[in-house]
Amino acid sequence: MRFRGAGGALIWAILLAPCVANAQDTLADLGELSRQAFELLNASRAEADLAPLRWDPSLSRLAVRHSRDQANRRRVSHHSYEFGLSTERRIHISFPHVPRLAENVARNRSVESLHEALLRSPGHRRNRMDPEFTHVGIGLARVDPYVLYLTEIFVTAPPHGTLDQPVAFYFDAAPGSYEQRDDPRVELAGQTIIVGPPGPDDPEHWTVIGINAYESGELAAAEEAFRTALALDPGYFFAQYNLARVLVDSGAAAAAVGLLDELLERDPGDLTALVTRGNAALLLEDFAAAEGYFRTVLSERPADAVSWYGLGLALEYQDRRADAEAAYRQALRADPTLRAAQVGLGRVMREPSSRHHTPGLLPSGYTLHASYRLAAGQATATLCRWESAKRY
Repeated sequence: MRFRGAGGALIWAILLAPCVANAQDTLADLGELSRQAFELLNASRAEADLAPLRWDPSLSRLAVRHSRDQANRRRVSHHSYEFGLSTERRIHISFPHVPRLAENVARNRSVESLHEALLRSPGHRRNRMDPEFTHVGIGLARVDPYVLYLTEIFVTAPPHGTLDQPVAFYFDAAPGSYEQRDDPRVELAGQTIIVGPPGPDDPEHWTVIGINAYESGELAAAEEAFRTALALDPGYFFAQYNLARVLVDSGAAAAAVGLLDELLERDPGDLTALVTRGNAALLLEDFAAAEGYFRTVLSERPADAVSWYGLGLALEYQDRRADAEAAYRQALRADPTLRAAQVGLGRVMREPSSRHHTPGLLPSGYTLHASYRLAAGQATATLCRWESAKRY
């Protein structure tokens, strides 16, 4: 969420949830879901004795395009990386005279989950319940069966009470037209647009640096960048989640637990945080807790190979070998190429069932570490595996 009022202050918050496979809703389906989100929003305003917001198709066009930008990059952001524009710049290109505006961005598994999570977040709720906003545009995009990317754009109409026709849309220009130059100004429809990526006073700037460092395997640099982002805005959920993920990958699972539990307290349905919390529990050898986290995820994402694999590990190290075998087989049904599940299945089928795990000690001959796969620049936890020190 980003808010800009008369004083120009910015308030940020990001709601996170998982990303897994590949699917595409029709535009009609997404349009219907957007209308559903609009109805839920106005129902909540009515409960608070607030006037309903008016749907604006031009604002919704802006919201749809930004949601697609986020979905394509699998990254929740107020910044358009396709065009290099912030929230204010994208909206003011179309509506240069609106006195107030705000934007919520989020991802979750359904319209209902998005609505509930946004209302639980103080910053997002403030935008949705602001009595001065008069119009809203809502846009959704989806890249897999489990995740919807949402953009909500709120504006206050000029004094005459109606929104003018949009001057232009930022996507009227070709991608790359707004690239940062020595003079970061671009003319569009008679307007001078200042462009460029988020600066060092913006938590997103440091979060992007952290993700790039993580992708390069520079965990210490990534941790420092995420901590810098959180120092600028302690409520920047995206940096908080990524810091927890880096701590898990660094073997500091205990330090990650507090961050993850705080995220889950804010949004108990955050399945991405639940997967990473399950990974942390595995690293801490709390296998019963890990089992619970992965089962919760699988109740919502039954085709999630990674969570089936994590469940298999949790069951295997509770000496529930038949259950572990079934979990590994489910992982391979969902993703036959998941090598770690192949190894796990071979292990439980081959080794004697008399091995018992002593709390606080790793099973003989095994080491535990976390591994992640990055998709399209979005750091997404996908694998936490036990690997035998032996060769098979």
